[in-house]
Amino acid sequence: MDKNFYKNEIDHKSLLIALNTLSKKYDKLFMTTIGSSLLGKPIPAVRIGEGKSKLLYVGTHHGMERITTGILIRFLEELCEYLSYSRMIYGVSSEYILKTRCIYMIPMLNPDGADIQLHGVTEDNIMYQRLIEMNNKSSDFSHWQANARGVDLNHNYNAGFEEYKNIEKELGIYGGSATRYSGEYPESEPETSAITAFIRTLSPFKYIFTLHTQGEEIYSGYNGHEPKGSRRAASVLANASGYTLCQPESGAASYGGLKDWYVSEYDAPAYTIECGRGTNPLPPSDLIPIYVSIRKMLFKSLIL
Repeated sequence: MDKNFYKNEIDHKSLLIALNTLSKKYDKLFMTTIGSSLLGKPIPAVRIGEGKSKLLYVGTHHGMERITTGILIRFLEELCEYLSYSRMIYGVSSEYILKTRCIYMIPMLNPDGADIQLHGVTEDNIMYQRLIEMNNKSSDFSHWQANARGVDLNHNYNAGFEEYKNIEKELGIYGGSATRYSGEYPESEPETSAITAFIRTLSPFKYIFTLHTQGEEIYSGYNGHEPKGSRRAASVLANASGYTLCQPESGAASYGGLKDWYVSEYDAPAYTIECGRGTNPLPPSDLIPIYVSIRKMLFKSLIL
């Protein structure tokens, strides 16, 4: 794959090109879509492996966190290389991983938000006027996190949703905005509806990992509850990466996330991984250094 992919800003179009390139090169990689965004962009997913233990990796819930898409693509590319040449992965046979694991990745859950954050909005966009209003009447979308309806997807899952509505009021949020608005009801958005339907269809997953930025932290459990084996696996991830293992503090960040929903719905482990350090959006120059720093953790996650 063109190595410039990892040096440039990543949008939905460049993601599709990268995935098509990889799926043509590696016959063990299968590409599909789980649905479409509000503005009709396909949400791609890939699968590799044929085992019973299912793993899911998700990137770019938030527009400003597009770098997580590139991190997952680099992980996917390197994983395909290992499998193609039957190499060992941290002491484990790649053939064993292929036979015992079924690995799914959704590199960009929020393609509308990613493109809005990177490219802004033109007047021919059907949502132009509403997006400008939701963005405090500004045409600068560089800090946009939400989807095209102004819903923060990682607050749109059914986990403490009603409690978070009270927090929204305290924050002065009553409708669509660049960040933190949870939507009218859980899974109101096509993106969250698509991924929860995908998970319900294929469940159970042994682990779910959602990549965000930034802070070099790992969050596990929900509302004080850790599913069986969750904390042990989280410690392995932390030791492999040097990231800090944290418990969410009370506040806006503690409600409505994919991790929260999966833990409460299935009583199974899920993790939020806050990649890198700095100010969002992290620059493309951070992509490979971040990947190198968490590479061992990502490969270890395959064999937990």
